[in-house]
Amino acid sequence: MLSLLKKLFGHSLIVQPQTDEKLLTIEQQTQTLRLELTERDQLIDKLKQQLEQQRTSESNNIATAIHNQIEQLLTDTAAPVTQLLTQAHLVEQGKPVQAKDVLLVAKRLIRTLEDNGLTLTGKVGETVPFDSNLHEPLSTSTTITPDTDVVVRFAGVAYQDKVIRKAGVEV
Repeated sequence: MLSLLKKLFGHSLIVQPQTDEKLLTIEQQTQTLRLELTERDQLIDKLKQQLEQQRTSESNNIATAIHNQIEQLLTDTAAPVTQLLTQAHLVEQGKPVQAKDVLLVAKRLIRTLEDNGLTLTGKVGETVPFDSNLHEPLSTSTTITPDTDVVVRFAGVAYQDKVIRKAGVEV
């Protein structure tokens, strides 16, 4: 009977240690995978934090650069602006102001703005072919076809190839 039991159950007793080893191996592999997943999640979180820090840093750098550019522009235009304000004050006080002095200050201000990227399109009094991208009729009742000769009455203004104000023109 014992031999019969050994034959019946002995076989499973031999398999049992192999099954335990396989189970142990699977559990170890599972634990290793869990640790790898945890490490991966931690790495992802760390990378997300670094990315957010880089974004914040870059945003701060851009804000600083913009601030510095604006500050430089205002510094460059400060002298002509104060001179214009002085001229305006003299006029308000009834004191004589020379038109040529005001024009010199205005030209200095324009030159400073041009040095900082402003572009004037069209010179007053100049005759040019009409371009609806650069020109605007002064009269709303006038329709001007492209390439029609027009006279510039007000210069246009652009910044970095973007038209800010179209030149005012007449036929």
